[in-house]
Amino acid sequence: MSRLKSLFIALAGVLILSGCASSQSGYSIGDVGNVGKESPQQFDRMIIWRASLRIEVSNVTDAVAKLTALAEKQGGYVERQRVTDDNFTSASVWLRIPTQRFNSTVTDTGTLGKVISQSIKGEDVTERYVDAEAALKNRIALRDRLTQLLDKATNVKDILAIETELNRIQTEIDILEGRIKVLKGQVDYATIEVNLERKIILGPVSYVFKGIFWGIGKLFVIQR
Repeated sequence: MSRLKSLFIALAGVLILSGCASSQSGYSIGDVGNVGKESPQQFDRMIIWRASLRIEVSNVTDAVAKLTALAEKQGGYVERQRVTDDNFTSASVWLRIPTQRFNSTVTDTGTLGKVISQSIKGEDVTERYVDAEAALKNRIALRDRLTQLLDKATNVKDILAIETELNRIQTEIDILEGRIKVLKGQVDYATIEVNLERKIILGPVSYVFKGIFWGIGKLFVIQR
């Protein structure tokens, strides 16, 4: 059994990770078009883009329909949506859009109504992505080596020990593959969260009081 342990220790050296690219932060919407355009010597940056908009619209239902059509036009889709009440006074819609069309989609979304607030964020996940790929490559190499040992093993205890280790390594491979898939999906498709609010239309009495308060305010402040 000690011989098998020695083999496991030797195989552990395969798990040494290669150097990883350093992460960067502080990206803005203007950087979207530059992602992946570094020199051939550099690893393409893996950026997850997210935008959040709060928009005042005259009709929330129509705005949701227009957002759905916009997402499809840009090659994306509506990931989910939430309506706050039965009167459709407000709703939230999450769009997934191909990154290369992120800028134009944010701009088009702003034309639905009055933009109350807007934020855009870019998260560099290059280091996480490279680490996961390197770890996956090393786990696969270890799995292949263990498979070769299993083919040559004749002792029942050795066979069971190798199979146990193979199962553990395969679990790690599955986790890493899932992590890489999620990261790649987030990089390839940006997320745009749109919070829609129905515009409040004032009645005649409200305009009267609004005018009164405006007049009272001018008695104290003429100009700021």
